Amino acid sequence: MDRYDTVLGRRALDATLMFGSLVRSRRKELKMRQSDLALASGVGRRFVIDLEAGKPSCQLGLSLAVADTLGLKLIDLLAIGEATTPDLDLPDLAEEV
Repeated sequence: MDRYDTVLGRRALDATLMFGSLVRSRRKELKMRQSDLALASGVGRRFVIDLEAGKPSCQLGLSLAVADTLGLKLIDLLAIGEATTPDLDLPDLAEEV
């Protein structure tokens, strides 16, 4: 079974796709090329390409550095999924231990 076959896995994949779309949209608003964003963020152009494509394995720290370069704040990033993903009734792990 693929890790994206679960509800949580699909939500994670959806979040990476939305995050990538947000980064791409903001970059275009600022009229930046991917190579310019990569240079300003201290990452490679390939990383920006993968991030904008929603590649789930992009490193979080570097992804947040790119977002910060674009002026996107963590609260903006957290808000992208709130309206589009339903709340799940997840068990409290502390109760199950």
